[in-house]
Amino acid sequence: MIYLDYAATSLKRKEIIEEIMDDFDSFDANPDSTHGLGRKAKKILEEARGKIAKSIGADPKRVIFTSGASESNNTVINAFRGKGIISTNIEHDSILNTLAGEKVTYLEANKEGLVSLDDLKSKISPETKLVIAMYVNNELGTIEPVKEIGAYLKERDIHFHVDAVQAYGHVDIDVDEISCDSLSLSGHKVGGLNGFGILYLRNDLEAFIKGGEQEKNRRAGTSFVMGAYSMGQAFDKTIEEREKIERIKNYFLKELSSTGISYEVNGSIDKSTDHIINIYFPEFKSDFLLTYLDIKGVCASAGSACRAGALEPSRVITNIYDEDRALHSVRFSFGFKNELSDIDYLMEVLREVIK
Repeated sequence: MIYLDYAATSLKRKEIIEEIMDDFDSFDANPDSTHGLGRKAKKILEEARGKIAKSIGADPKRVIFTSGASESNNTVINAFRGKGIISTNIEHDSILNTLAGEKVTYLEANKEGLVSLDDLKSKISPETKLVIAMYVNNELGTIEPVKEIGAYLKERDIHFHVDAVQAYGHVDIDVDEISCDSLSLSGHKVGGLNGFGILYLRNDLEAFIKGGEQEKNRRAGTSFVMGAYSMGQAFDKTIEEREKIERIKNYFLKELSSTGISYEVNGSIDKSTDHIINIYFPEFKSDFLLTYLDIKGVCASAGSACRAGALEPSRVITNIYDEDRALHSVRFSFGFKNELSDIDYLMEVLREVIK
């Protein structure tokens, strides 16, 4: 099986899971318990918090553990319900669907999949209290101008939230450098366990999940120690793999040109991350291509996997191009287990499609 769907979720890093299993008792207790096993778990939890905080240039005290980026995004939006919000038309479903029914102004991405600071400036009003923008688009891989947006908003009384899920490990992140007030991440995108993420908060907001006093009363629920450990351990590995993954992406584009298949790249190649490429195939519908690839043992996708697994046209591609282009587009995303030989096999399959 050739897995080219890392943007949906990374394959798990078995060596990290083995580390957990080898010392399983240390992860087993509730880290808020006062007995010895609880203290062991708490130590692992706080060491992971320190590692994750360091990876984004943050104070560990400002990092809140959540069930994932969807919860983190919802937490921020919930705190600003009924207020003026600006976001973009290429955000993840956990933002766009949560904003439904709110008073929202949308920035529209251009044909390169990039939003504009000038567009933001023209749409800010005295009522604007929250701006939301993703760092790297999950379907195109485009790197959005969050640093410029953050610098502009820094001196204004407007909360700036960044969804950095697809940027983590692939683009250098520093919360002070991008001047964000909050930022969301998800552990399973870098090979950690599913069901774990973080919310960085420069200043506290109202808790979204209420109950116990965990996370300093900012998010209730028993902490997921294994998830925290796996995300903390996975980051350095992802950094080390950047050059390899970039080589694979560049090789993919070079080899694709030699197949004779008609294609165009969706979004910007120059302003994009190392692990995501989205291709428009005018001669073939994405549902046909994905079915054929699946039969041949290649995993890819037509867009966000958060749309209930349906082969619906990508909302991002539809918004910046049109629905027909979305129906002919496929996202390939690369990760730590991929080799150049995987691309060679993929090209063989695409040549079969032409025949």
